[in-house]
Amino acid sequence: MTRGRVVTPLTEGNSTMRINRLLFWLLFLSSGTRFLAGQSAPSIPPRPPKAAVPQAAQQNIASGLKTSASSLSFGNEPLSSTSAPQFITLTNGRKSDLTLTDVVSSEPDFKLVHNCALSPDLMPAGSSCGISIRFAPGAVGLRSGKIRIAISGDPPMQPLIIPLQGNGVDSPVTLSQTYLVFRTVLVGMTSMPQFVRLTNRSLAPAKITSIAASADFALATTTAQCVPGNTLGPLASCTVAIVWTPGDSGSRGGQVTIADSDPASPHIIDLQASATGIKLSSGTLRWNPTAVGITGNSQTFEVRNEGRTTIKVESVEASGDFFQQNSCGKELIQHQSCSVTVWFQPTAAGERDGTLLIHDSDVTGMQQIFLTGVGSPLDLFPVKMDFGNQAAESTSAPQIVTITNRGGANVNIAAINVSGDFVVPGKTCSDTVAAGKSCRVSISFSPTVSGVRTGALSIETDAKGAPQKVTLNGKGR
Repeated sequence: MTRGRVVTPLTEGNSTMRINRLLFWLLFLSSGTRFLAGQSAPSIPPRPPKAAVPQAAQQNIASGLKTSASSLSFGNEPLSSTSAPQFITLTNGRKSDLTLTDVVSSEPDFKLVHNCALSPDLMPAGSSCGISIRFAPGAVGLRSGKIRIAISGDPPMQPLIIPLQGNGVDSPVTLSQTYLVFRTVLVGMTSMPQFVRLTNRSLAPAKITSIAASADFALATTTAQCVPGNTLGPLASCTVAIVWTPGDSGSRGGQVTIADSDPASPHIIDLQASATGIKLSSGTLRWNPTAVGITGNSQTFEVRNEGRTTIKVESVEASGDFFQQNSCGKELIQHQSCSVTVWFQPTAAGERDGTLLIHDSDVTGMQQIFLTGVGSPLDLFPVKMDFGNQAAESTSAPQIVTITNRGGANVNIAAINVSGDFVVPGKTCSDTVAAGKSCRVSISFSPTVSGVRTGALSIETDAKGAPQKVTLNGKGR
């Protein structure tokens, strides 16, 4: 027996994708641990049906409420399992707000989750919401139900009815899950496997004829693996492991089909997965303590389109005490890269956090890079010193580091330390650097042996963002 489903595909677009993502998380939260193996929301509607029954592509009632499907058919489903979800989008096609007072399923065989606002909240003109429906037959045979959508109005409006249909099958061979959602992965990468258990609950053996997976999905080797040609003994189980290796960015639906000697064969596992084409060379950028009001060193990361589909770049934005420039333009074609350079300019002392957001047409919709730095009231100049070559056991002429308090309060200096083959022959800094004032520290290089020698000058204070350092380099000869 074959399993037929009917779903009218929803219109592709950002609003529909957002509705489907919201529905997935609602479905996740309402279904307990059943979906713990999948953590990314499906962002496309269910795939086209395998067996169609007559239905309108869109239902439009007098209230102005439009639906993406006028009926749903779930085909065959074993008594002990729950089908993959099907989705319906509701759209307020009127020029005025609409009030929904109820969205319910008439029968427990059809489990419903929605993100539609109910009275007293309004459904704004032109807005959309979604309904997710799953079929869990309570008895063998044809099961019917309906979705009832009640609409408030004056004069009163008739409720919108969407018929539902499915067929309960008494099958001794069952699946532990009939629907898997895969975490979003980068194009070309392989996901972690997800596992489904096939169990023969009868006292008669069941022979596995074939196991097939849709394109971009594959079967992985696992313990107690189901093998075509093998017989599953009475009350025995085997495991199917499934992985997802996307060849391009976007969302995909698929199936694993298990054919066996059970009368309800084939047994089908519905699959949903998403692949991102965007690869970032770094997910976090960090800055060392930087003086308030001073622009720190720049850092650059790369954005690359690993997929075959062109990705449109809508905007690149930095927040907090950070600003950016980029070479990304309006789009990234196949295997094209661009660079984003970020600067840190703290407005206050202490930890300063921000984000860099790239809004694009990738299935993820947005890339996020975390930015973090430390603001300090003290400005050290220069931040690097190179003393060049110096004879071992001798001391170079001093170089000067200027310390300026750019904050609005005095800064108490706890210690001025130098490490490596470097010394401090003199300083003008006292225990306190007043707001807006400067002091100086002299540093000399005194190599003990030949070769490259490194060290640092560090200033420890009671201010946020300390200690700060000056990098020291020299070469003994």
